[in-house]
Amino acid sequence: MAVAIAMPNLGMYTIEGEVTRWLVADGASVTAGQPVLELTTEKTTVEIPAPAAGTLHQVVPVGGRVQVEGILGHILAPGEAPPAATPAAEPPAAPATAPPRTPAKPPAARASRGRLRATPVARRRARELGVDLTTVTGSGPGGRITEADVQAAAAASTGPSATAAPATPSPPRVLRRVPLTGMRGLIAQRMQHSLTSTAQLTLTREVDARPLVQAREQLVASAADEGVRVSYDVLLAKSLAAALLAHPALNATIEGEEVVLLAEAHIGVAVAVEDGLVVPVLRDAAHRPALDLARELTGLTDRARQGRLQPNEMEGGTATLTNLGAYHIDAFTPIINPPQSAILGVGSITPRPVVDEDGALTVRPTVHLSLTFDHRVADGVAAATLLESMVSQWQQTELWG
Repeated sequence: MAVAIAMPNLGMYTIEGEVTRWLVADGASVTAGQPVLELTTEKTTVEIPAPAAGTLHQVVPVGGRVQVEGILGHILAPGEAPPAATPAAEPPAAPATAPPRTPAKPPAARASRGRLRATPVARRRARELGVDLTTVTGSGPGGRITEADVQAAAAASTGPSATAAPATPSPPRVLRRVPLTGMRGLIAQRMQHSLTSTAQLTLTREVDARPLVQAREQLVASAADEGVRVSYDVLLAKSLAAALLAHPALNATIEGEEVVLLAEAHIGVAVAVEDGLVVPVLRDAAHRPALDLARELTGLTDRARQGRLQPNEMEGGTATLTNLGAYHIDAFTPIINPPQSAILGVGSITPRPVVDEDGALTVRPTVHLSLTFDHRVADGVAAATLLESMVSQWQQTELWG
């Protein structure tokens, strides 16, 4: 029986991908796990492995686009015929050098379901030129916008026929226009969906960060000869995972009419990249040594910023950690990463005045932790308990081993 090669779900910021290269010829034999094609999304390029051994049957041509879970191809058994029908993919874009066609009524740039259709090259060129793709009529197959269409739109907007702004009153001058497309558009869509589909509530707590600072200093010293970057994110992810296992009410998802509590805690760590962020996952963080997690997070962060994360490195997170401390932010309200039920926002670790146990005013490093959770899954007490459990573990030196 044919085994489908499907477009993987690469996290909340991916909707579709484009086949940029088939690594194995159509009809060739492949082994399970062998990379067979290269897929590019708005945020990364990944190699997709064969899900089984057999004969490769390509469905989507180079340049074709599919949405998450769409069929890219099949692996066939010896002598097996391809399935009679497969879900249609968007055709590849016309080459950027091809002259634009001029039918009497050019097809609309948006498909009937409202999604903007444009080649990756056209999207990138539009960002460079400040062209709003929603105003461009596509000349490619099915009305898809090409680079030539973007160039023509940019030239028309700066031509002599452009209308000057009214002299009085004078509006603010526009520095540039950035289309809400690509990765920025995906983030906008997913954040809006997260807010409208969940009951989000945020608890914020300022805590003494001395145990965390001391633990990191010891880890940095022990890894000095290796050149490993030991960030606070490693310690935060590990203690968050341990707290979720001890108090699993928010280590959960909603499926239909059920709250599904998860037995494992895998922490996604938000990493800033050009035009947005990606969320690679530290798996089983509670049970792994902190230095092992530091080595892995270093590699994940480097690959994220190079756009080379693999699908399995972004899948399966049960909660998310997002840290803006490096940008001198004290506290903020993070937005849940569906289908998860919790996300922890971390502010800057900074010396601040506090009242100690004896009532005296002193200065200590503190940090604000902001836990946003889905109130449908659990109540505020469960979220407060999770934060308390996480912070109390900072005192346990054995946690970091």
